[in-house]
Amino acid sequence: MACELLIGKDAAFLYDTLRFKGEILNTLGRFRRRRRSINRSSTTPWFPGRAWVLASALRGMDELAAAEHGASVIDDFPEYLAAYDFVASVREEMGKLAEAQEVLQKASEKSPNNSLRQRMVGDVAVRNDDLDAAERAYGKVLERHRGSSLRIIDDYTNLTRVMLDKGHTDGAKKITRELRRDWRGNKQGELAALIMDSLCAEQEGEPAKAKQALEKALEMHNSLQSDAGQKDFPQKIAVDLAHACLAAGNETMAQEILGKVAAENHEDRSMIAHIQGVFSRTGHEEAGQSLLARVGKEIVELNNRGVLAARSGDIENSVQMLIEAAERVPNLQFLVNAAKAIFTLLERKGWNEEMGQRGVRYLQMAQSKEMRNAKVISARELYHQVARKYGIEVVSISGARSTGEKSS
Repeated sequence: MACELLIGKDAAFLYDTLRFKGEILNTLGRFRRRRRSINRSSTTPWFPGRAWVLASALRGMDELAAAEHGASVIDDFPEYLAAYDFVASVREEMGKLAEAQEVLQKASEKSPNNSLRQRMVGDVAVRNDDLDAAERAYGKVLERHRGSSLRIIDDYTNLTRVMLDKGHTDGAKKITRELRRDWRGNKQGELAALIMDSLCAEQEGEPAKAKQALEKALEMHNSLQSDAGQKDFPQKIAVDLAHACLAAGNETMAQEILGKVAAENHEDRSMIAHIQGVFSRTGHEEAGQSLLARVGKEIVELNNRGVLAARSGDIENSVQMLIEAAERVPNLQFLVNAAKAIFTLLERKGWNEEMGQRGVRYLQMAQSKEMRNAKVISARELYHQVARKYGIEVVSISGARSTGEKSS
């Protein structure tokens, strides 16, 4: 390993090298090896990266209470901003939303121009029902990106949603007008504006106007669904569309939309909380609990069928089952499992171009959801290994194209 060579030769960059080694092992999911390595390095002087990497390894092994002790790095090195994000994520995973919000806000004060962190503050504040803090955070993001290519549709809808939750319909309508102006000609932006129009009208007690906007939104939504280049619109907007459907009494459509979003994001605590919030605000809390329980059960059953087939040695049947699961529910877990099953089959049976392209496409989709996820990295390593075995050129996952796609 390159890090081992540097550790033995270059004292000037010892701490950086140790941190990189730890981060690499954690990224690869080798948490126990990382922990043993740190424990054996008792003669190495303490440095902030070492404590943080150890905490990351502990988190990977689900030792959250121990991982939270990484907060000590913040006290000793208050400018080490990555530690704030880590501690906040651990506390959020532990259900300590107020504490997570507090540490994120401290980091955002030290780095006020970091829009990603401001969005995180807003997201946690919404879940923590601190709407004032959420409005400030989302407002800062939108203001900073106004007129910039870095702006995203969610920046507008996040703030609009908080305004509506606070009862500030005029403010919500103002942001929606900005959304429509800034994203004119963009179908996803126009869809988001129509959805917000419907929610604003519903809150103002104008159900006919809300229904009219919703009908236009559903028509545009169906058009986008049939357009292969427009399917991947922001998932929060899909939840907002379902919210408008529930408010208008169209429970069937709402359940269909929310079931799909919940299945694709069942491990995303923030998204699931957002879905639960929609059900609660529209008086459908029991229906929400029932839907999420059903989706969770279906996911477990879909995954288990393919995994059990693989364990029994029926790799070909396993591949087909996992492909079916990934096509029906393209969440991170199914995409990775299907990709690994495909490349395992190719390793045993020989390279097949069509199947290889499918595996690469699943890796692309999984990486777009969480690039540094250990399972994604493991699947990518398997792909490289099998491609090299058969002399196949390894395609960059970030730049891979699906079969039949041509360069423009």
